[in-house]
Amino acid sequence: MHVWSKLSSTKWRDAWEERFLGLGQTNAVIQELPGGKSIRVDVYCNHEKEALAIAEQFGGRVRKVKNENWAAMAPAKRRPIKIRDTLLISGEADPQQIKQLQDAHPARQILSIPAELAFGTGDHATTSTCLQILADIAKSHRRAGRDWSMLDAGTGTGLLAIAAAKLGAAPVEGFDFDPTAVSVARRNLKRNKTSCASIYEADLNQWQPAGKTLWDVITANVFADVLTENLMKLSHALAPGGHLILSGILLEYEEAVLAAAEKTGLPRPESLHKGQWLTLHYQNT
Repeated sequence: MHVWSKLSSTKWRDAWEERFLGLGQTNAVIQELPGGKSIRVDVYCNHEKEALAIAEQFGGRVRKVKNENWAAMAPAKRRPIKIRDTLLISGEADPQQIKQLQDAHPARQILSIPAELAFGTGDHATTSTCLQILADIAKSHRRAGRDWSMLDAGTGTGLLAIAAAKLGAAPVEGFDFDPTAVSVARRNLKRNKTSCASIYEADLNQWQPAGKTLWDVITANVFADVLTENLMKLSHALAPGGHLILSGILLEYEEAVLAAAEKTGLPRPESLHKGQWLTLHYQNT
């Protein structure tokens, strides 16, 4: 495995996200450096020629790494991410460090999601907005005393599925077409002691819900072309009154996704914009 790296100004962050996190890639890390003026872009490639092709186009440097060194190549310390007043996402894997975080934030659920070869550490705009909506939905269900189930299509690290389980959802399922992501997500399930959740390998384009299963919450943080092709299927898997959260959508594809959703009979959504990205929150009638 090889990694391409480049330092850049924070003002170009959206452009780098669009290039490396907007084309279905799950092997990129964009990290803000101390001081807040610079970012480091790392893209991990299975073959050297892939990394060299990126370097030829964008400059930067290429070096060889081992798969198991992914976490070591990422910044040693990621600032914990707070979601509403309920979640705190940390890159820490050490149980002692996690306990210290829990002691410091007793009212929050601590999620341990180290950087690995899968997308979804909470840093990206698409993930953080999905988490905010999940937290709000969970709060509403908790106040009403309602149980709820959750499906995460394109689960990556399993973060959204784990967050839902921590927020009270059961059962929880997640799937991803990438076997590496599935392995990472399953490790994260064990790390976060979320026994009510299960992760399996499946491609959304071929996936079909088992039997007549309907879900109270469905998240799909994938990309616009995948969403538009599968919206009918996702909407039919949504329980009455259920919530559908769509993300991974660049603003230029907003109208295409909205048009596809309208054909399914979904009502007008709540829209959340963050940088160049869009998250849509639908509630089934």
